[in-house]
Amino acid sequence: MDTIKYFLYEICIPTIMIFCVIAAFLNIMVFISRFYVKIRSASLELTYSLALSDTWTSIVIGVSLFWNSYKPVVLQIPHGSYCFPLTLEAFRTGGLLTGIFHLVALAFTHYMTIKRPFDHHKVLPLRTIHLMMLFMWATPPIALMIYFASWQGQGYQNEKCMGIAFYENFFFRAAISLIIVILIITTTIFYIAMLQKITEVRNKTAATNPAPGASARGRRTVVTAVLIFGTFLIGWMPASVMYILTAEDMPLFKKQSVSITIMSIVVLVSIMGKTLFNPIIYATRIPEIHQFVFQKFLWRIFPVLRTNDNNGSVNRRQSELEPLRTRCSNANTHSVML
Repeated sequence: MDTIKYFLYEICIPTIMIFCVIAAFLNIMVFISRFYVKIRSASLELTYSLALSDTWTSIVIGVSLFWNSYKPVVLQIPHGSYCFPLTLEAFRTGGLLTGIFHLVALAFTHYMTIKRPFDHHKVLPLRTIHLMMLFMWATPPIALMIYFASWQGQGYQNEKCMGIAFYENFFFRAAISLIIVILIITTTIFYIAMLQKITEVRNKTAATNPAPGASARGRRTVVTAVLIFGTFLIGWMPASVMYILTAEDMPLFKKQSVSITIMSIVVLVSIMGKTLFNPIIYATRIPEIHQFVFQKFLWRIFPVLRTNDNNGSVNRRQSELEPLRTRCSNANTHSVML
């Protein structure tokens, strides 16, 4: 078993670390587009923050894999202290919560955009969005580190941070999982309400004042949001299940086997799949990000893409964005739809 485990660690961990680097690069590229967009809506700001969150998650997972797995197992360099791995775990778990907080905030913002298309910026001004982002970024890791420092003789109160029974405690892990489930249900409720509102508005205006463009933008917002939400579920749900199953008194608690190692690798691959697919969704579904990726960035690396754009691929995106800019300017709002 040790030979197979060593092989899995030696081959799979460097591969996943490469995926971490690629995912971080793609999400950074998405975030850089923020500085090229003159008019940023609340939903767009949250999307950029979510991309930055995925960047941070990729970096933390990559460093954690090297430090906690590759270094002691493959390089056979034992830990002198467990304080750094414990801090990485606070950032990793905190990143999970930060990501789901962003999804709830995005869902609420999308709902308000559909429900109050002309004055939602008054309910959710950018200043409020920025304060929400600060809360979502700071609260989870700080709260976890405070928790890790609250146990006498364990965690941060131990000289080498030995003893993590508080982290393996079933009630702690169940509480984290419960928070995730509640936030996922809340997000789902917002999107169901948004779909109902879109259907209601379309039915009311279909006969007297058809607005196919607005309806199409609403549907596009829903599809984009559902895709992002779906990648989160596929990426993080296996990790959440594994998180509970490895808690104290649970079936996989401190179990050592090849199958569990493979399950852990599958969980990591699913997380990295999420962080890899999200920037692709942003670049293909959100006009502002699409414009930057294809006009400002990829054209300079792959000039052949300019030819493809002349055939109408990117021009269609521009035509979708222009009415939004005009409407935003006339209404003096920042309501750019995803």
